[in-house]
Amino acid sequence: MCMVIFAPLFAVLAFATCGGYSGQIMVKVDCLDKTQNNISISFNYPFRLQQVHFSAPLCEGTRKETLFLEGDYASSAQFFVTVSVLAFLYSLLATIVYIFYQNKYREKNRGPVVDFLVTLAFSTLWLVSSIAWAKTLSGVKTATDVHQILLLMSACRAQENSCEVLQEPIWTNLNMSVAFGFLNFFLWAGNIWFAYKETGLHKSIQRYPSRTPSEKRGSFRQYSQTSFDQSGAGFGQRLYNQGSFDLSSGGFSLPQTNLGQPMLYRQVGSPTSRGPLIFVNEM
Repeated sequence: MCMVIFAPLFAVLAFATCGGYSGQIMVKVDCLDKTQNNISISFNYPFRLQQVHFSAPLCEGTRKETLFLEGDYASSAQFFVTVSVLAFLYSLLATIVYIFYQNKYREKNRGPVVDFLVTLAFSTLWLVSSIAWAKTLSGVKTATDVHQILLLMSACRAQENSCEVLQEPIWTNLNMSVAFGFLNFFLWAGNIWFAYKETGLHKSIQRYPSRTPSEKRGSFRQYSQTSFDQSGAGFGQRLYNQGSFDLSSGGFSLPQTNLGQPMLYRQVGSPTSRGPLIFVNEM
């Protein structure tokens, strides 16, 4: 239930905080000739900063220069947003299947297996994309640092001119996007075990447990000892039945004998039981 509720929500938040970001920098330039110029620099997703340009005064009459920011961070940002969108769509699809197509989902165990594999894949994608985006965000902050931008402007490098930063970019949304990326990873990774339990694969493994060689030797010794004890008990009972005694008549009688011919007594019992053989030479 937590997966159904939070997975689409966190995916949307990760997409919105990153894909919908727009930053702005404003700088005021006071030239030596008392002229003032306000410069506005805007950048947004997908952070192709090398395409962002602005005009800065040279403090030499009306002359201006065109400057560009440095860096292309589009690949990591787009990868992160793509994972967010795909995770959101799959979460919605999985929610619909869980609610309305539960029988189809469990038919031949295909649905749980596919769900387990997709969950494993999205966990890996969230981890890789979040790490890449966190590193890329650090580069974006460095490239758009106001001190770096002031160094790009010729008028601000001259000591007779004055430059002041009026507005700096706010990084709260982008920092939250990184946090939501890692939250999505923990959410999907935590769901791997539950998706695996739905497949039923762990039950088949527990149904046929493997026996170690030590257990096999122990069971063999136990079986052999038991068989020996049973055979010994049967043999002991047979020993007391070798002769018939008549206590009522005050005497006893011996069984009929054949001189010179040994008689073979075998244990009476189960044909599968094995006991010792007794050779008696009755005289």
